[in-house]
Amino acid sequence: MIHAHLVQFDATPLDPARNFARMAEWITAEARAGAEVILFPELSNTGYVEPLVPGGPILADVPHYGAALCAACADPAGEEIAQLARLAAELRVTVVAGLGLREARRAGVIHNASVLITPEGIAGTYVKTHQWQNEKLYFTPGDALPVFPALGTTLGMQICYDIRFPEVTRALAVQGAEIVTSVWASFGADGAPVADEGLFLHRAYTRAVENGVFFLSCNRAGLHGDQRFFGRSCAIAPDGTVLGALDHDREDVLRVALDLGAVARYRSFTGIWADHRPALYARHLSPEETTP
Repeated sequence: MIHAHLVQFDATPLDPARNFARMAEWITAEARAGAEVILFPELSNTGYVEPLVPGGPILADVPHYGAALCAACADPAGEEIAQLARLAAELRVTVVAGLGLREARRAGVIHNASVLITPEGIAGTYVKTHQWQNEKLYFTPGDALPVFPALGTTLGMQICYDIRFPEVTRALAVQGAEIVTSVWASFGADGAPVADEGLFLHRAYTRAVENGVFFLSCNRAGLHGDQRFFGRSCAIAPDGTVLGALDHDREDVLRVALDLGAVARYRSFTGIWADHRPALYARHLSPEETTP
């Protein structure tokens, strides 16, 4: 069994020192509670981008929001991530963290990323390939869907809006991923009823059973201006079993156990990979396909 703990926490906008300190506290506490892998939501170090919605206000009291966001993003080779790596090594845990990252070679270029840290060090980084609304104003998107060895298996990462593109999870599974992590900063108007309480469960369930993977969905908590992050983190087994789900938008930790044997059991029972026909699909889908 792999014990996964999904940390649904509230990141303070443009305050990476506070956010990284809180992440270190969570890592220490959850490792002591038996975690082997710990997840943190999208943009945990910077908070979500402003304006949160198109046409909305800039809430941060800074001269230039883009410059402030860039400054809040982490240096991939800097002390903030190095501290998380030292903790992971000391406590023998794996960490998946949604982070804003600065690019070392090009000043002013930043990425919305998910970083994988194992007890052996920084194991890989995924840069979000599908950017939601105002994220496009600031972040440079990625152009790769990598997988990484971790936890005795293969792990793939995606971020928020990526889940609406089923090709992402499929590409990770084709490369051998048995665990797919999805970190979020998904929100809606504060005070408005949640349109679909099961939204994150529905999406995670679909991606899990389509590919026979464990799908771990870790969303943010908290309030930013007039927008409230949905929370409702969840974890789904390859056969669609709900391993655990939070039913609220407050800070909390979802703790679940993953039996990796469930991947082979589900895939062999259903035949989803034996019956998969990529050559057929390729006749209808190509890199040059146009939108109807």
